[in-house]
Amino acid sequence: MSLETRTSILSGLPLRLVQIVCVLLLGLKLAQWSMAGAFMDEAYYWMWGQHPALSYYDHPPLNSWLLSLSSAVFGWNLFALRFPVALAFFADIAALWLIARRIGGDWRGHFWLTLLLFLATPIFSMVTNYALPDHILLTALLFATYFFLRFFMDRSAGQGGATRDLLLGGLFLGLAGLAKYNAAFLGLGVGLFVLLFDRALLVQFRLYLAAALALVLQAPVVVWNATERFASFAFQLGGRHAGLSAAIDGILPFLLGVFILVGPFLFWPIFRFAFARQNAAPGIGFARTTFFVSTAVIVALSFVTATLFHWNLAAYVAMLPFIALYMRPRWLVPLQALWGAAFAVAMLVNFAFVPITNLSGWKDEATAWSYDWSTVAQAVETARDKYDVGFVAGVDYTTTSLLGFALKDRNVVSLDPAREQYDFWFDRQAHAGQDAIIYADRWRPITRAIERRFASIEEIGTVMVTAQERNVYRQRIYLAKGYKP
Repeated sequence: MSLETRTSILSGLPLRLVQIVCVLLLGLKLAQWSMAGAFMDEAYYWMWGQHPALSYYDHPPLNSWLLSLSSAVFGWNLFALRFPVALAFFADIAALWLIARRIGGDWRGHFWLTLLLFLATPIFSMVTNYALPDHILLTALLFATYFFLRFFMDRSAGQGGATRDLLLGGLFLGLAGLAKYNAAFLGLGVGLFVLLFDRALLVQFRLYLAAALALVLQAPVVVWNATERFASFAFQLGGRHAGLSAAIDGILPFLLGVFILVGPFLFWPIFRFAFARQNAAPGIGFARTTFFVSTAVIVALSFVTATLFHWNLAAYVAMLPFIALYMRPRWLVPLQALWGAAFAVAMLVNFAFVPITNLSGWKDEATAWSYDWSTVAQAVETARDKYDVGFVAGVDYTTTSLLGFALKDRNVVSLDPAREQYDFWFDRQAHAGQDAIIYADRWRPITRAIERRFASIEEIGTVMVTAQERNVYRQRIYLAKGYKP
């Protein structure tokens, strides 16, 4: 079967219907950006952007550099927080369009079906909702995939492959590395593909030039780590991995996350993509090796430590531009669309209207914290002026960042004994003896470790957060006197 025949099958689906569903899903995305409150981690990365640096403790800097730039242009508000996300999202669509055109055949049908799957796959919906490093990782990986595809398609056709495409692939791979460390899986996937299937490239200087370009772009991360005793590298390699009481405690949550956030209706097409004897389109072998490398490493990690659903993003990005070629039987497409639409609606309702995951017996702090912080921020401002304190603090980075975002205050402090990015900004000795206003709640209460840091702590106010006239949770404000570093 020729490529033209294979891809023309896509037009058997009602194209107009596919386009209408895409527009509806885009509408849900716009509503999510504009109506959902700041998510705890994106508020954390926003605070990074208020402290420009070469890199940071948890992740490389690209996401926070963009947030810093957005803040400088648009101010301190939700629009500035989400603008880089929206910009990267539409860049994702442009990359998918470019890849579809390069694949050829019925490329318009391929593009619209790929766009539908992109919008209707929860993992992509999640990472494009918020200003997390993953959203810009996704964009950089897609453009790297586009240029590597151009290069390897030419080589599969007996041509040498344009050096320009290889170098641009390396450039975007390097930018992906500046977003998040797991971008390395694409580099490893390309390297494995060359080693197994295109060894002639191993003697060509341009391959190593592209790799060097990707590595040189990591200079800010390397320099920052060198000046901070390799703090971020140590955290990624060991500090965040506490181990498991049993191997099943890691793999089961990972598999559940895959089931929900990839969707069961993509399992068979993904299997076909991964294990097909022939490529559905020339030159996509590097995407398959990337999928295998990333998935193998993350699955292996899940047996020894808790893993998060988005750690395997490089694998999902590798298959995304090509999965439409494997969507058989055709009825899997509407089922995946329904799965993704239901997820998008649930996300919007949960984070913007009523916290449906904050049910009795299942109190979800990530959802609850997405609701109104303006009232408690005003109360904290009043208390700060009344008691003339030296600083405002939270119990850990999550609530500290959300409070800081609401206060528009870059100098809030996290009192968590565990190491966080806030530790690189807070001069403990300079605040010795000062009083503080501390925010706490049911999920992040005042701990004994925090109590030992002050001469006394007393509650001075509470705020009940409500949504649709129902109580969500209670926020608490404390006056802490006599800070002891």
